[in-house]
Amino acid sequence: MATPLLTPVVLLGAILGSGVAAFVWAFRDTPGAKPLGVFMIAASVLALAQGMALATPPLAAKIYWTNVAATATTALPLAWLATVLTYADSDRAVRGRTLAVLLLEPAVFAALVWTNADHSLVWTERWIETAGGASVLVSEFGLAMWAHVGYSYLLVALGGLELVRVTVRTNEYFRSQGTALLGAIFVPVGIVALSMYGVVPAQYELIGLGCVFAGLVMTATLFRGRLLSITPAMRQLGREAVIHEMDDRIVILDDTDRIVDVNPAAARLFDADSEEVAGEKLEGIAPKLTGSIASVQAGQAELALDGPDGRRYYDVRVSPLYRSYGGVAGRVVSVRDVTARRQHEQRLDVLNRVLRHNLRNELNVVRGNAELLRRDVAPADPDVEHRLDRIERTVDTISTRSEKIGQVSRTLDRDCDERFDAATRLEKLAEAVEDRYPGVTVHVRVPDGLTVVGGPSLERAFEELLENAAEHAGDAPTVEVTAGRTDGAFAEVRIEDDGPGIDRQERVVIEEGRETALEHGSGVGLWLVNWVVHECGGRIAFAETDDGTTVVVTLPDADADGGLGSEHGSVDAPDDGDAPVGPGERSGLEADD
Repeated sequence: MATPLLTPVVLLGAILGSGVAAFVWAFRDTPGAKPLGVFMIAASVLALAQGMALATPPLAAKIYWTNVAATATTALPLAWLATVLTYADSDRAVRGRTLAVLLLEPAVFAALVWTNADHSLVWTERWIETAGGASVLVSEFGLAMWAHVGYSYLLVALGGLELVRVTVRTNEYFRSQGTALLGAIFVPVGIVALSMYGVVPAQYELIGLGCVFAGLVMTATLFRGRLLSITPAMRQLGREAVIHEMDDRIVILDDTDRIVDVNPAAARLFDADSEEVAGEKLEGIAPKLTGSIASVQAGQAELALDGPDGRRYYDVRVSPLYRSYGGVAGRVVSVRDVTARRQHEQRLDVLNRVLRHNLRNELNVVRGNAELLRRDVAPADPDVEHRLDRIERTVDTISTRSEKIGQVSRTLDRDCDERFDAATRLEKLAEAVEDRYPGVTVHVRVPDGLTVVGGPSLERAFEELLENAAEHAGDAPTVEVTAGRTDGAFAEVRIEDDGPGIDRQERVVIEEGRETALEHGSGVGLWLVNWVVHECGGRIAFAETDDGTTVVVTLPDADADGGLGSEHGSVDAPDDGDAPVGPGERSGLEADD
């Protein structure tokens, strides 16, 4: 009797599957590799048994290898389900009694397979037919076989549903992995259905080959895409580790404001165990936090709590949790301790008040006494007159600087997310500067329609630059203002003057973004401009010219991709490295601004 032509192919598939199984088992310490290895071993045994059943003519031998093949099928659905659950980090649900229940059917079916001659529950009848010159075993299935197939399909369906759940909720990278797993298992499932209903003739034993193919696809995804070393499970574990270790208090609520989970920091805040508060109403555990959440939705986000170490202040933020099919499933509440920041702001407020108000009042007293003293001093004493003039100038300088600090505080409180019409605004500022400084000419050459990201604070920054350039201009007081778009999503405004400029030390503290005891500025004008420009997403630099110094302000173009007119949002300022300055260069911005 001739051997079916498919026999060598099936046996070759068994050999290939065995090699892949050995390869996977070598990496069995990888999460999920063990169930995948079991799947490959069972698939290889199934292909081998089906190949031997085709190759051996006697009925007894064919029945024996068919029994081996049927026994191997008991491990495949469970191994597939275990691999999927490990991938989705849900394998903890299949332990203990659940695992024992799942193993009951395979054990019973295997026993029925080898005792079929006594009850005929698996096969009611088996005989040999000749097809294509070869002898093949033909069977009629009994109730136990149909029940086993139904049970196997149920396990496959459970794994498929879990994959769909994970795939829908994850990103594109993991979505492609889940799709590969689903596509792999559909191949043997489809072949089984076609074979049992007689669509595939008995001489074509393709189930083993289909299972080996599915295992190959799963293994390729495992070791080529690092399926189980970079999986949604690992991603979830990473997130859980971050939340577990972070100092912020994290509370997860369901849609009825019951506590689903809290991290250790939140449990310490509640002075309770995380397991104890799970399932409790937030209002019963932390009533003040419940009220603060309602305030957050109204625009307020601060919570004050009294504890053993005194009153502490917290910033409360709430983020909705959405179901994969839409609708809000709950909320994540983040509570951050901002006590240190609040105390720092309070200190700054007090210092600001002392500098702006108390100091000014005391300086007014000094100036008034200087004026009274001038009346009592003989006019013939020029040295005393000089000293009194010096006192009055110093008092005026300090008062002006105090007022400028107040302007800085008020300016930086304003938003910088509007459209700033550079041509119109700079023209108006130039006219105002010419009126304020007679004899100074300000030329503005800005293209019509040039709009940058800015706001009222940016106008104050340009006013500061123009005033300083006008105040410290040279013998022919002229200020040149030019602007234009640059490569990319930015525009550049250049303010040139012919003045002596600014000391290098004043520029260094702005370029490095910090002041020290040895390197510090003497005013706040440059800091005002620098803070505003950076708040608007730009940068400031100083460039030397033949006739003076130029201040270069780079800002996002509001009409370019990434600007206010784009759906992509704002863009970061270009990183051009250090500003193009050299030792000794000066600008129209003076240090005593």
